[in-house]
Amino acid sequence: MEIEFFPKLSSALAKKLKQFVLENFYTEEERTPENLAAEKERFCSQPKAWLLVFEGDQIIGGTKLYRRKVMFNNREIILGGIGSVCTRIDKRNQGIATSMLKEAVKVLMKWECDIAYLCANIEMRSFYGQVGFVPLPKPYTYYGRSGKLHEGYKGMIAPLNSPSIFEMVLSSKHKLHLGQGDW
Repeated sequence: MEIEFFPKLSSALAKKLKQFVLENFYTEEERTPENLAAEKERFCSQPKAWLLVFEGDQIIGGTKLYRRKVMFNNREIILGGIGSVCTRIDKRNQGIATSMLKEAVKVLMKWECDIAYLCANIEMRSFYGQVGFVPLPKPYTYYGRSGKLHEGYKGMIAPLNSPSIFEMVLSSKHKLHLGQGDW
């Protein structure tokens, strides 16, 4: 198993990753045209980089990394993001995703992000908690691909380079606004 960092993907690797995600990220029931269109509306941000895990020349894991400046409570913060964490179905529960997440946190810290954000279904929250993420105790907002303002309830954040900003976001009555996309 080898984790590799990619600031850009070649067209061949992007095609290979797209197929990997389609086969391993979505259940059969989630692959409907309606669900995939809703996903495109929500998750419309352009990643800054990718972490891919290989076994030989086969992708067995991958995640997207993001970085952006956002305003929160009249203060500019640097928000790091992790999205589309995925492990090949037959390789799950072997520590691959945990290794990817730990590496992702290191990269976001090098990028001088104040806090990290990700969106997670409730059944995955304890998993992300292992690397320092806690649920946002309030909704957050973002703009979809269409420009429509959305409100989300599955957000989790982790402290990176600024524990004080992490505490401010958690304890404030203000909603975190992500900008364009829920990653």
